[in-house]
Amino acid sequence: MVGGRVMIRNSVAHIRKLLVLSCLFWPLGARAQSDPLAAFNDALEKVVAKVAPSVVQVEVVVPPRKGGHDEDGRLEAELKLQHAIGTGVIVDPAGYIVTNAHVIDGASRITVTLDRKWRALGGGTRHENRSTLNARVIGEFREADLAVIKVDAEGLPALSLKVGTEVRQGQLVIAFGSPEGLQNSVSFGIVSSPARQINPDGHLLYVQTDAAINPGNSGGPLVDTNGCVVGIDTLLITQGGGSEGLGFAIPSRLVNFIYESIRLKGNVSWADPGITVQGITHTLAEGLKLPRETGVLVSDLAPGASGQAAGVRTRDVIIALDGQQVDNVPQYYEILYHKTAGDTLTISVVRDSRLLNLQMKVEDGVSDQQNSAIAPEPAIRYVPELGVLCSELAQSLRVKSANFRSNTGVLVEAKAVGRDVDVNLEAGDVILAVNLTRISGIAQLHSLLDRIRPGAPVVLRVERMSQFIYVPVETN
Repeated sequence: MVGGRVMIRNSVAHIRKLLVLSCLFWPLGARAQSDPLAAFNDALEKVVAKVAPSVVQVEVVVPPRKGGHDEDGRLEAELKLQHAIGTGVIVDPAGYIVTNAHVIDGASRITVTLDRKWRALGGGTRHENRSTLNARVIGEFREADLAVIKVDAEGLPALSLKVGTEVRQGQLVIAFGSPEGLQNSVSFGIVSSPARQINPDGHLLYVQTDAAINPGNSGGPLVDTNGCVVGIDTLLITQGGGSEGLGFAIPSRLVNFIYESIRLKGNVSWADPGITVQGITHTLAEGLKLPRETGVLVSDLAPGASGQAAGVRTRDVIIALDGQQVDNVPQYYEILYHKTAGDTLTISVVRDSRLLNLQMKVEDGVSDQQNSAIAPEPAIRYVPELGVLCSELAQSLRVKSANFRSNTGVLVEAKAVGRDVDVNLEAGDVILAVNLTRISGIAQLHSLLDRIRPGAPVVLRVERMSQFIYVPVETN
C-alpha cells in the first residue's frame, strides 16, 4: 500500500512549486501581482471542491494469519485482526468504486467512508459528517493491480475517467488520498512522464508525477485541472519511506477498460497467444544477435498454444499486432487486453532480418501461477561468475516431482550471500544456455563463462516457473 510520513523536504518542495508557478504569472506591475495568484488559487480550490466528494477512504479488515513456530515447535498464529487503509474513487453514481487490488488483498470485510453526508442505504451508518458503508468486491485484475468494489447507495458523486485526451509531460495534476488515514489529503504537481516503464519486462506504462504520493494514497485519483481522472495512484519509489517525487499512477484509459470489463463480466478476459515476451536491452540484442533493439523479444512459447501453432519462434522480435506498432512490453499487453478469445490476430515479427506476418487465433489469458521454491539437496557447487549455488539438473532427484519442462541444464539452488555479483537468477531457475550455446552441466557452464572476455555481452537462457526467459549478465 502506498503512503508515508510528513517530512520537511515535502514542505520545501511545495513552496518551491508555488514560487515557480508565481513566476509564470508574475506581472510587471506590482499592484496587479496578486491577481493571477488569486485566480490560480481559486481555480485549484474549485477543482478540489469538485473532486473531493468522489474520493473515498477504503478500510479493510484482514483475518488472523498463521505465524511461525514457538520453542516447542508448535505453529503460532497472530490472533489480532489486521487493519489497512487505502483510497478509492467513485466512478458511477450507483456506488461503483475503483481502487487498487493490493488495497483489498485478503480482506474479510471492506468499509468505505464517504466525504459528505450521503444517505446510507443497505447497512450504511451515519458517522459525524460522513457516511460509512459496507462494500463488496465486484472483480479484480491483479495483472494491473486494479479492483472494482461496490456500495449499496444511489446518487453518489462520480468522476469521469479521461480516455480521449493524451496526458502531457509538464501538465499540472492533483493527487487525492488518505495517507496515514488522513482522509482526502491533497497534493499537486506535474506529470513527470506520461508513459513511464519502470522495468523492461513490466506489463504497464505508468503516469509518473512529482505530486506527493504516500502510503494510503493507493487507489486514489490523479486528476487534471478540469477534475477528470488521468490515473489511479498505485505506487512510489522511495529510499526514505516517504514521498520523494517519484509517484506512479495507472493511466485512466486502461483503468476505464478494466472497470468496464469487470462491471459487465466480473473479470477481464484478454487474448493470450501463449507467447512469453521480454523487453529488449542492448545486452540482449548484442548477446542474442537480434536484428533490432525495438519491439519485444519472444523468449518462450507455450506447447500447443496458438503462438507456436502459427509458427512464432523464440528469438523472434514482435514489432506489431494487427498493424499496431509494438515498441515495448506494455504496448504488447495493452493490445492483447482488447482482444478476446477466438479472435484472429496478425502478428508481425522480425526473424534474422526478415519481416514475417503470421496469423493466429488466440485463447483466454490466465494469471501468472506462483510456484513454490525448491528445497536444496546435496552435490551443490558454487558458480562465482554468477554468484549462485548450483546442482546438476539431470542428477536431481526432484526433477520428476517438479514442474520442469527441461531435463538437462544447471539448477540454481540459491544465491550466494555477501557476494558483489548481482545477476537476476532465483532459486529454482534452470540455466539452459549461455549466448545461444546449450549446456548440460556445471563444468560446461564454468568453461563457457571462463572463455568470455571482460565486458563482452552474456545472455543466459533460463527456465523459470515453467517458462523460458533470457537473463542478461553484466560483466566487468
